[in-house]
Amino acid sequence: MRTAALVMTCLAATLHSEIIDRLLITVGQHRVITELQLDEELRVTAFLNGTPVVRDAETRRQAADRLVEQLLIRREMDLSRYPLPDAKEVSSYLEQMQSRFGTPEEFRERMGAYDLTEEVLREHLAFQLTTVRFIEYRFSSDLSVSDDDIRNYYQNEAARDKQAGKNPPAFAAVEESIRQKLVEQRTDQALDNWLEETRKQVNIVYLDKTLQ
Repeated sequence: MRTAALVMTCLAATLHSEIIDRLLITVGQHRVITELQLDEELRVTAFLNGTPVVRDAETRRQAADRLVEQLLIRREMDLSRYPLPDAKEVSSYLEQMQSRFGTPEEFRERMGAYDLTEEVLREHLAFQLTTVRFIEYRFSSDLSVSDDDIRNYYQNEAARDKQAGKNPPAFAAVEESIRQKLVEQRTDQALDNWLEETRKQVNIVYLDKTLQ
């Protein structure tokens, strides 16, 4: 395990040192995505998911798409002057992340395997925390789930359970979880619709055509 981690650290550092920064995408007039930013997104995502860093064409395209969406969301937050979390909140969020990896030494070793620093991870987690809160504030606040919506969802799921030979849970036992699931689904749909419309309004130029 230690040998594998060491190999990953060396490999990540070697690949990172060979990357030449270049402009990949422009989003509007003042926001850009560079090669180093894209590679950092790949490494942070792999770190958080506990998977190896992959740099193939499809994974790079997906990472670029996430970065574009992040810039569109950041633009909206700037326009609405949405408040950022304070340092204490970010530290608490980082501590939650550290607890997944055991001791502080194991956490630092894991970061090293992905050629990451605590400063870089803190920055990503701060934006992640802000984005989650912003999405809930911006989209969830306008959503409502009626009792009929919940009942219809339950009946459909119960019918599927019966067809599969399972006994469906009591409605009262799952009512609140269904409500939360419907809110999450509708929030995601509202966000997707907003991103699609915003992409049409903002001039996004892919200088690297492989990322489209």
